Amino acid sequence: MPQGTDVQVRITITNVGQNSVSGVTVRVGVPAGFVYLGTVGTSSNGNSERDADIAPKSREATLTWGSWTMGPGGSGTKSQVLITAQLEATGSPGTRPFAPQVFATGFDNSLSGTPLNLTVAPAPTLGLTLRASPAAAAAGQVVTYVLTVTNTGSGAAPSVNIGLTLPDDFDYQEPLTTSGNSGTSSSSYPTIGTEGPVWSGFDIPGASSSGPGVLALTFQVMVLEETPAGTYTCSASTVASTGSQTQNYIQQNYTALAPVQVTAP
Repeated sequence: MPQGTDVQVRITITNVGQNSVSGVTVRVGVPAGFVYLGTVGTSSNGNSERDADIAPKSREATLTWGSWTMGPGGSGTKSQVLITAQLEATGSPGTRPFAPQVFATGFDNSLSGTPLNLTVAPAPTLGLTLRASPAAAAAGQVVTYVLTVTNTGSGAAPSVNIGLTLPDDFDYQEPLTTSGNSGTSSSSYPTIGTEGPVWSGFDIPGASSSGPGVLALTFQVMVLEETPAGTYTCSASTVASTGSQTQNYIQQNYTALAPVQVTAP
């Protein structure tokens, strides 16, 4: 899973013997690079019943659930306990084992489950800034904006879409330049005259030794002549793919950007 996304892990304990087992608990250390968010659910099948409500708290490093009495499986029915935990991938890219252990009353040794390898994949970390020049303008004047999206994450951000909401009576005029180290071969640009310009299809590389991935868009906006005097700001959002099967995009929202003080014409 990419950095910054969540994953649900299912632990299944089965009594394969012919006798009941009591005091069954499950313990597992949270792998490095992950944070435990919470228990999605616990359930039991067959002859398994819960004796005590033991569950870990959010962000604990060692997780313990319990306890159950597990009878032998019946005809065509397994005696099982099922635990689903939610983790967040927060660390650097790499693979770490998730290895639960099962304990029971009367057994000196624990039973180790087969480790599950969890892999943190590279992912983007996007930031956005917007600057206006001049910061004070008369109604009827043109203002130049520079919108910059940076990727300081370990992975590329493919198919980035950027939406900008301009103030009322501010109309997008035309693009001036596109700069940075981002891919623009599949990109599209806003329609002139819109108050909600959208740029789409940019591929912003991840950070490297030479710096972050950068996309800088310079464009002009007309402050219409009927615009009342006052201070006007923009809002924006970015949407990018992550490659995750369960959380396949990230979206970030920004408000109160690039204030412009409008005076009478």
